[in-house]
Amino acid sequence: MTPDLVTVGGLTVDNVIAADGTVALDLAGGNGAFSAVGALNWVNRVGLVSCAVATYPKDTIARLEAGGVDLAGVVWSDAALTAGSWFLYDGAGRRDEGLTAPGAALAEAGFPTDRLSAEQVVAWRARLEARKLLNEIGYSEFREQHPLRAAQVPQAWRGVKGVHLAPSAPRVLLEMLDLFEPRGAVITADPGWQLASQRLEDIAPVLARLDAFIPSEVELHALVPDAAPADALAVISERCRGVVAVKMGPQGALIWDRVTRTAIAVPPQRVEACDPTGAGDSFCGGFLAGLVETGDPVQAASFGAVSAAGVVCSFGAAGALPADQATARATLQKEPNICR
Repeated sequence: MTPDLVTVGGLTVDNVIAADGTVALDLAGGNGAFSAVGALNWVNRVGLVSCAVATYPKDTIARLEAGGVDLAGVVWSDAALTAGSWFLYDGAGRRDEGLTAPGAALAEAGFPTDRLSAEQVVAWRARLEARKLLNEIGYSEFREQHPLRAAQVPQAWRGVKGVHLAPSAPRVLLEMLDLFEPRGAVITADPGWQLASQRLEDIAPVLARLDAFIPSEVELHALVPDAAPADALAVISERCRGVVAVKMGPQGALIWDRVTRTAIAVPPQRVEACDPTGAGDSFCGGFLAGLVETGDPVQAASFGAVSAAGVVCSFGAAGALPADQATARATLQKEPNICR
């Protein structure tokens, strides 16, 4: 069966400590999973191209599949990973990341597993920092060692209408472009550090083949230093054939208008976020769905804003499933017209 859309990217196990100290362990995560869930606000089935380990929680997989994520494009490795990713948030929206440990390690260290005090968060962060000396293999390292391949994409998916390429190594992006571009798919991409750490000239071969390029504000600044967001979008638009947009977090998104040579602001949805981990990725999934459906990049960004708001109100990618498409559509209709 051909899914409505496809996302290509990571499938991880995440552990989150929210700004209020709430703990959520062994969650479905990864940029591929979150972007798939973002797209499911608008379509019924999204194929995920990824690589997963043998120790991935089976109940989490079942929730993703039941919610509409088609895992036929996931290659299962015999590797066993015990260390999941940890994300710690504070009241100002800052996030500690790059930390790994099993979810069970929290209880083993004598901490509660429902909510931590501010002092306990500090103590647990210190323990996570100390674990860096153990050189544990986390999901980021696993993905580098097991790059995604076009050969793992099911034959029935190759004529799909739209594909989002979540942050991956350039060689992976080019291989997926070679597969999907000749078949006419709408292709969007999020650079992540894999592209943002390179010179703009060096990623031009990728940019020239995209229908939309959607960096974060930090990634945009890395690619075009010392430029205001709108000016940076203008620079990148000279190298990208498609839409260029930037995710601005709580400030929403900016979309570069090639005709007027101005940046159009698309506001975010105002919600009480408990887990912002997948906000940017789910925005990208919603953006892809909107671009395929409407062909309008500004409208697509509104789709993305609704998707991001839906994901951050629960923990993990699977927490937002099953997606409530009726509510998403109703929310979209309530959005004010955006001046161009």
